[in-house]
Amino acid sequence: SQAAVGAEDAQHLINGDQHLRGSTLFVILVVLLLIADHVKKRRPKNFPPGPLLFPFVGTVVDFKQPIHLECVFQLIGRYGNIFSVQFGNLTFVVVNGYQLVKEALVHQAEVFADRPHIPLLREIFKGLGLISSNGHIWRQQRKFVLSALKSIGVSFEERIQEESRYLTEAIEEEKGQPFDPHYKINSAVSNIICSITFGERFEYHDSQFQELLHLLAETLLLIGNFWGQLYNAFPWLMRWVPGPHNKIFKHWKKLKYFVNGVIAKHKEDWNSSETRDFIDCYLKEIEKSKDDSISYFNEENLLCSTLDLFLTGTETSATTIRWALLYMAVYPKIQGRFCNGLKLKLTGSLGN
Repeated sequence: SQAAVGAEDAQHLINGDQHLRGSTLFVILVVLLLIADHVKKRRPKNFPPGPLLFPFVGTVVDFKQPIHLECVFQLIGRYGNIFSVQFGNLTFVVVNGYQLVKEALVHQAEVFADRPHIPLLREIFKGLGLISSNGHIWRQQRKFVLSALKSIGVSFEERIQEESRYLTEAIEEEKGQPFDPHYKINSAVSNIICSITFGERFEYHDSQFQELLHLLAETLLLIGNFWGQLYNAFPWLMRWVPGPHNKIFKHWKKLKYFVNGVIAKHKEDWNSSETRDFIDCYLKEIEKSKDDSISYFNEENLLCSTLDLFLTGTETSATTIRWALLYMAVYPKIQGRFCNGLKLKLTGSLGN
């Protein structure tokens, strides 16, 4: 019995020792993570000041609606017109005031030209296209896109005029009854981009077209919502966590599949002497630069640049138009002034 008790005591000692070792390793790991996080996030010398930084989460400031502007003004009052905040792994420098913003974005444009490192966009675009690229690749792609859009035979103004007629017809179908303009305006704006990039427009009720719009809208919504921002703050963790943010990558695969299909059709009947749209321009540039070792003109960049045009063009323009309609509905006097201004400027140029 004494031997049994001794064995039991020995087992307790072993278990206690293992538990102590496990606890010690855990404490050491936490301390090392805290030190690494502190070294990574500490503000460099001469960096704009800001609120106290906490481990892993960064700045603990309530930017939730509806008082986010009040929080910003409080920070301006405390730290001045240039200050910094951190959310997870993301560092932001806030510049306030017309002169300071002009100094940064106009007088020192080259210094501030680089895109921020946003983990979610980096995961989607892989540093390609226009939104998430930097340096030489960004300058090369941006210069080409601007040149290509100018060189396409039919101007933006003509495409807008053409699509405005389809939009007017769609609105007239409502016969003066109340309706939500979201779907029709998004369809019209997206069709203008489709005609420039794909060389064709879609009927508003086309199921494939509507799926494209739905995927674009929901992807942008998910990127900007809480889950998207959480992914940007803690990408190393959120890659393994289930949640709505995973829809972004599923939607992106579908969008890539759709655009790759359009590119494949263009390649089948491509004629280097004829430029129908943006994709034709890019295919021509790929052929022209195939022997250039430092060229970034390839099909992957074509895919990302095309999707960039949709992501940055459709929702932003459509939202601006919807807000303008709402503003004029709320303020009829402004609506009247706007209408009179259009009549004055456009009389004779658009017919009826």
